[in-house]
Amino acid sequence: MTTVAELATQIQQLSAADRHELLRLLLVDSDEAEQDADEAWRNEIVRRVKAIHNGEAAIMMLQDD
Repeated sequence: MTTVAELATQIQQLSAADRHELLRLLLVDSDEAEQDADEAWRNEIVRRVKAIHNGEAAIMMLQDD
């Protein structure tokens, strides 16, 4: 298995254009994971709001101390 240090050495040997392409690919992959999490949270919020509207859940007020 390749270590991070070995990868870094290999990356440094790439042309600037190839390094930029690699960076773009890594960022796109990272953004997709974030979008999945955002969608999951959106779905959870919708589920909770529906539960409140249907009387299946209640809103609890927090007390200020």
